[in-house]
Amino acid sequence: MKFLFSIFLFFFTLNQLSAQDFIVKNNDDVIRGTIKGTDYFSVFISANDEADVILPAKDVKNFFWNGNSFVSKGFANGRNFEYRFVKVIEMGTVNLYSFGGGTLVPEAKEKKVRFRPSVGIGTGTGGYGGMGMGGGISIGGGRNSAPERPAGAPAVRYFIEKPGAGPLQEVPMKAITDDAKKLEVKNILLQKMGDQPDLKAKLEAGTEFNSRDVVEWVKEYNATKK
Repeated sequence: MKFLFSIFLFFFTLNQLSAQDFIVKNNDDVIRGTIKGTDYFSVFISANDEADVILPAKDVKNFFWNGNSFVSKGFANGRNFEYRFVKVIEMGTVNLYSFGGGTLVPEAKEKKVRFRPSVGIGTGTGGYGGMGMGGGISIGGGRNSAPERPAGAPAVRYFIEKPGAGPLQEVPMKAITDDAKKLEVKNILLQKMGDQPDLKAKLEAGTEFNSRDVVEWVKEYNATKK
């Protein structure tokens, strides 16, 4: 009975650790605790046995929160180079990320970290898993600007990259209303995934290019590369 209880306790503890929020810093130190929120500039964690901490994206490789992974990516902002967090949607030969739309830090911390982004495509070199430079997108706005949405979270934007095949690119697939935008999304996807014949045919025949379709196509592409 003691042996069975020990086994149960071991797996219970392992499960609790794997489900716990954590942050991996650039020096590979791991901070475990309860993440309270992010504004995509910083992440706010109540660390185990430590005081509450706000870490900027430039000091973090990635973090795990509420079952989701976030990585730090570099973005061009005018002449400066700044880091932001993006949420991992798909990871593989092609990576798909989202930016914005999430929960911000608590009200008391909001003045330090909230912002109003404006995103445009620029130039740069792609990064992988938040560990590279990941250029290609410019984000304007400062931390003290008014929030873009009533809840304080920026509108969701999507970004795609194929490491070694060009920079991180925005995929403007939200609220596509004209053929020119649809063609832009189609061309981006064909550039990243057009080397898979069956998927290429689906992309060429596509008409909507909404986020659900794009996520499924990226999943399908990555599955063929395993």
